[in-house]
Amino acid sequence: MDNIIKFKTRLVAIQLVAQKLINNKNIDLIKDDFDKNYRNTVIDDNNNKIQYNINFLSKLINYFKTINFKNLSEEIDKIIKFNRKFEKWDTINQAIIIIAISELRNCDKLKMKIILNDYIEISKSFVALKETKLINSILDKLINEKK
Repeated sequence: MDNIIKFKTRLVAIQLVAQKLINNKNIDLIKDDFDKNYRNTVIDDNNNKIQYNINFLSKLINYFKTINFKNLSEEIDKIIKFNRKFEKWDTINQAIIIIAISELRNCDKLKMKIILNDYIEISKSFVALKETKLINSILDKLINEKK
């Protein structure tokens, strides 16, 4: 699978996790609905479509399901010392970190930097530079503990 499709699949995974965090529906139902209603949908006048790899997305969602939100929140709260707890952060920041951590904890160590870079690039599209730096530092700290 090429890197652009992996990048787009990670982006879709973030969208699905954000939706899960907002409405607390079953992530598999959210994914099935997205696959059915949005995959290959034309999104602009240039005939660009929503494209992603279904199998890779399923793998990312399965990784997500292994994450215990409460435990991850506590880990992050220990790393970042300021008054706002992780569970109170913006949904998009939470979704990026959760799906990134879930993939990073299940990947080959040689691919960690590539995966980390993808999530940082995605975060630049959604959040301010200050928040991207925060996401980067959290992910870096958590993956360095894995090494």
